Amino acid sequence: PIAFLIDRFIRQRSLMESALVNPRTREQWRRYRFVVEQARRFSDVVEPAGNSLRAFLEWMDNQAEENARISETPVPEEDEDAVRVMTVHAAKGLEFPIVLLTGINSGRNNRGEAVLFDRNDGRVEVGVGPAASRFATHGYERLLEREHHQDYAERVRLMYVAATRARDHLIVSLRRQPKPQNGNGTLAHEISKAMESAPDLWEAPSLDGSDTSGPQPAAQDVALLDHSLEARDAWGHSRRSVLESAGHPSFVAATALGRSREDEKPEAEAAEPWRRGRAGTSVGRALHAVMQSADLAAGSDLQVWSRAFVAAEGIPEREAEVARLARRAIDSPVVRRAVNSGRYWREVPVAIPIALGSLQGFIDLMFEEDGQLVVVDYKTDSLGDGYDSVGESYR
Repeated sequence: PIAFLIDRFIRQRSLMESALVNPRTREQWRRYRFVVEQARRFSDVVEPAGNSLRAFLEWMDNQAEENARISETPVPEEDEDAVRVMTVHAAKGLEFPIVLLTGINSGRNNRGEAVLFDRNDGRVEVGVGPAASRFATHGYERLLEREHHQDYAERVRLMYVAATRARDHLIVSLRRQPKPQNGNGTLAHEISKAMESAPDLWEAPSLDGSDTSGPQPAAQDVALLDHSLEARDAWGHSRRSVLESAGHPSFVAATALGRSREDEKPEAEAAEPWRRGRAGTSVGRALHAVMQSADLAAGSDLQVWSRAFVAAEGIPEREAEVARLARRAIDSPVVRRAVNSGRYWREVPVAIPIALGSLQGFIDLMFEEDGQLVVVDYKTDSLGDGYDSVGESYR
């Protein structure tokens, strides 16, 4: 099944573990789980004939191109130290230690729709114009009143859902007009009335400035603030600097580190797994892909993998060359050492901290020998002036 296949891929490639280097690790975890869940739903609704990995990936691509949105909200991690901003509908079924409930000081709309449908007997009622001089059919006012009652009941139900999302503390913003306008009460008014009969269940915060638990600016300090245009421009410059600094990517790919010369124009990286972290030639990418997939112990499947990846790179005429290079790499002393060690890994994600985040890349081949890790990096370059000059540039 597609969902099982994708879940196995995520586990075998240690994607959940490698997400730890991302500043938003939990968000990465949620995305992986989301893809698996989408694959499961896709399999449930698609006919068996079209239920394939290719069809699912094409469907996902279409969803991304069309900026499709979903109504479901992924369940947050229980121990996630973060503030979530969501609607009442999105919060259904979830609970949080502290809930801050806002936006309940708007009144109901008493105007009603011009056309109302009576769901009991199927009749249609019409009303046109303001309430004082409305032209309406016989049963419109009765049906409108019933719609208002149902709307009120729905608002109360949603407010109950919102309030009961809190496990320990519920903070409610009851900012409202002193009196309801035009008899149109708000939920803030309704809650205030309900609270009057239960004073032991709630506590009002102090809003008169008497709370001096935190640092308070002195009046003379406030008066000395610079409100000139020059000060505003300086503040704007400082703000832009902060935004530019915060806008830097939290990680940089290893391939980008070597692009120091302006005359270097490597090919754009693609999303295919065999191309990740590589910006070399088509032959180089094909060879890396073969070495990533082939049997390093015997190399008996080199022709199969070479044919597949030269076709993927659009260079079928160079199949023999890629197969020859792969055979040379497999027969090299260092790869034989890796195989003989019995503990080797391919395409290992790696990251090291740098000033603005982390430097990330992939190790082509790594093996353990005599208690140490040996790193192998494949290159398909022309020696030109000799190994020393080429090796130094890569180093």
